[in-house]
Amino acid sequence: MRILMQNRSSVLKMPAGDSVQMHKTKDALVQLGVKVEIKTHPVSDFSKYDLVHLFNIIPIEETYQFYQQAKKYGIPIVLSPIYWDPHEFLINIDSGRKDHFLSWWAKTNQLRQEVLDGVDLLLPNGLVEHQLLVEKYNLITPYRIIPNGVDPVFYYANPEKFIKRFAIRDFILCVGRICRRKNQKALISAARSINQKVVLIGPINDYLYYQECRQEGEGNVRFLGSLSPTWIASAYAACSVHALPSWYETPGLVNLEAGLAGCKLVTTDRGTTREYLGEMAWYCSPEQYSIRNALRRALAAPPFPELREHILTNFTWDQVAHRTLQAYQEVLG
Repeated sequence: MRILMQNRSSVLKMPAGDSVQMHKTKDALVQLGVKVEIKTHPVSDFSKYDLVHLFNIIPIEETYQFYQQAKKYGIPIVLSPIYWDPHEFLINIDSGRKDHFLSWWAKTNQLRQEVLDGVDLLLPNGLVEHQLLVEKYNLITPYRIIPNGVDPVFYYANPEKFIKRFAIRDFILCVGRICRRKNQKALISAARSINQKVVLIGPINDYLYYQECRQEGEGNVRFLGSLSPTWIASAYAACSVHALPSWYETPGLVNLEAGLAGCKLVTTDRGTTREYLGEMAWYCSPEQYSIRNALRRALAAPPFPELREHILTNFTWDQVAHRTLQAYQEVLG
């Protein structure tokens, strides 16, 4: 089987959850004997592929180009939408570009509709994601739920490496891009109100927002930038709580990593997180008071011992690859 995977052209320069999902799925499929190529630009000759797998309809313009080219050729197409309605986030962000983003979202929704209607199979990351797509776009396209995954290496996380290098332990950790959707500023404010230090790991995607976060922290937050997976694993093991109070997640790959490393999890109630974590996390809305209350509850409670085994049993990339391959086989008959 020969598969072409396609995603936005910035997927390597600006890695995010969609790039991790694509590359990790590819690597695991290759281990199953599937031939997979990744292209981030339009392709005109599909003769060496059996199927095209598209990722991400939030930044839709390039995905739409990929879809059009594959459709002209007549090759089967599956789509991982990685979708959540960003309207709540867009109307609440404190940014001079808010009106621009809202206008862009409205103008590009017809492109999303055409792609969602035209592909052969949808591969949403969760049932709630699919239900939202049906509600927003009146879909009848067939679908198969393919969950997101995690590398088992996080199961073996050890705190000592991180503690020795950075001389800090028992802190609130947030791993992710520094940007408004991830909502780190509200997390910093909530943690400061209960006298807790915050460590942020991840690249800066929004420099103005990063400056706002620094001012909000007033010396109570450390920005460590991008770290390798082994260092991040050690950070998970060293912290008191991992917090991801985003405006939405599907489900947030770092939730799976942190949970597998043994973290207590505070996470957004927007998106598919509850499908993955059940009642083994403390949920919050993106508002500062809700984050603060969830942090207090998590800090005062013991961890859920069954969470690690739940994630390891259900959400590794090997399992994702097997389910993805079954979806490919279904489309190809």
